[in-house]
Amino acid sequence: MAHVAETQLLRALMRGTGVAAIVLGLASPVSAEDEPPVQFAPGATGSITIPLVDIVRDAERRGEELADRLTIQEPREGVEIEDLEGIRTRALNDPRVRRLLGTDGAGPEEAPQEKYAETRAILFASFSMPAASLRQMMQEATDHGLTIVFRGFVNNSVFETRAKLEEVFGEDEIGEAFAIDPTLFRRFDIRAVPVLVVLGESLDVCETPACEADLPPRHDRLSGNIPVETALRLIAAGNGDAAEVARALAEVPK
Repeated sequence: MAHVAETQLLRALMRGTGVAAIVLGLASPVSAEDEPPVQFAPGATGSITIPLVDIVRDAERRGEELADRLTIQEPREGVEIEDLEGIRTRALNDPRVRRLLGTDGAGPEEAPQEKYAETRAILFASFSMPAASLRQMMQEATDHGLTIVFRGFVNNSVFETRAKLEEVFGEDEIGEAFAIDPTLFRRFDIRAVPVLVVLGESLDVCETPACEADLPPRHDRLSGNIPVETALRLIAAGNGDAAEVARALAEVPK
């Protein structure tokens, strides 16, 4: 009967795998040499020489052993961050972050010509610059009354931007005159930083969406990581469109 049971199991296994055309012969338990051959349809005969039943049983045994060793982790909704609301509040109340967001003073609805009405020179920079270089640049820009402009937030995050500002400035009050304005980068075609742009005329409001087709005002520019005062003196010496403005900013006599 054991032989019959194994044969029936094999038939069920073969049917379960989609091999419905295989027909197994059943017989009473006799010696191996008298065992009837397995018949294959249609029209072919042969013997199964591999121990299929043993393979299936071994796979089941291995599966059970593996299941006993597996550790099922409980689903987690996310990583908890302590005092997340406090972090958000401190970031949004930081005066430098508020200035970058445009919520300090007139607010984000402020017209561009009003926002940059007093701007005579722009220093284009990036938060990816080394902290020491960025701090020195911000200090020099503050001393000479320049506006520092960044293309965007650090990794598009207010929190990471605040962390970068703390890394650069700590509790110092320098570096207050800066903004985030990708339209200025586009308008002046700034592809690398730092770049100092001294305006020869006022910076008017853009007439096309995102300043895509607006020409920049008359200006002089100088690229490179050099002291701001040196850059202003070089522009003043060039006698270009903004030489007089650069001379005034650097306090260079005529």
